[in-house]
Amino acid sequence: MTFIYALGGGLGHYTRARALINTLNICGPVTLVVTQPTCGSLAGFGPELQVLSPPKAMAMNPALLRQWLMQSLKQQLCRQIVVDAFPAGLFGELCDFPFPEGVELLHVARLLRWSKYQKVLQGRLPAYHCTYVVEALTAVHHQALAGCSQTMLELTLQDPLPGPTMAIDRRDNTETPLWLIVHSGPEDEILALLALAGSMAEEEGLQPKRLLLSPVRPAQLPSDIDHIHAWPAQPWFELADRIFTACGFNSMRQLLPYRHKHVFMPMERRFDDQFLRAARARECST
Repeated sequence: MTFIYALGGGLGHYTRARALINTLNICGPVTLVVTQPTCGSLAGFGPELQVLSPPKAMAMNPALLRQWLMQSLKQQLCRQIVVDAFPAGLFGELCDFPFPEGVELLHVARLLRWSKYQKVLQGRLPAYHCTYVVEALTAVHHQALAGCSQTMLELTLQDPLPGPTMAIDRRDNTETPLWLIVHSGPEDEILALLALAGSMAEEEGLQPKRLLLSPVRPAQLPSDIDHIHAWPAQPWFELADRIFTACGFNSMRQLLPYRHKHVFMPMERRFDDQFLRAARARECST
C-alpha cells in the first residue's frame, strides 16, 4: 500500500498525487492524506483509494498532528510513504518523525520559499530514499533536500488521460470566444481573476463567454458569468480561447502547451513562490 501525505490548501495536492500515481505507475491500494476532502476532488482516482484527514482540532497543531499521523500509520501496512511538497510537513511535524522501519520514504519536491519554510523546521528533515524534483528548485532548497536524500531525480509528471468532458455546446454560437477562469479559491482571488478577464475584454472590445471552473461559487459572481465545479480542469483547456489562472505548480505545468492563450496572475502564498514561477514563465516566453 502507498501512503501519500499531502496536507495543504487548494486542489494542487490532489492533482499532483493523481499525476504521480500515473507517472510512477503506482498500483494497488493508496491512502491519501489531505487537509479536508473537497467535493468532486477525488474524481479520476482509482477504486482502491482511501482518504484520511486529521480532525480540525489537530490539523493546525504540529504536536497533535504528529500523534494522529503515528496512530494512522500503525493502522496501515505501508510499502512506501510519499510526502508531497513540504519535506517536513506543512507545519514541521515530520521533523525527527519515527517513520515505520522497512518502508520506502519518498518526497515530491516543487518550488518553495525556503527562507520562509525553514522557520517551521524544529529538527532534522526525514531521511528520504528518493526525492523526485518536479520543477526547478532554488539552490538553498535543493541543497537542503540533497542533504537528506539518498537520491535526487528529476521527474516530469504526466497526468492520466482525461475522462469525458461536459463540453459546452457552441454549435449555435461559434463566433463567441470562450474564456475560462480556473481557480479553487479563496473568493477574493477568484474575483481578482474575473476582474482581470473583464478588463482585458473591455480593452480589446470583446464580449466573450466567461466560465468559472471552481469548487467555490463567489457570492458576488456576476450574472453573466457561468460557473461549474469541474475537476480536473485540464480537459477544458482545448475548448477555450483564453484561460486565466493563478500561478500554482499544476496550473502552470498543465497549461504549458497552451501558453499562447494562457493569462496568469501570481498570488501571495505562505510557502509557494508563485511570483518566481511566473517570472520564469515570462522569461521562457520572450
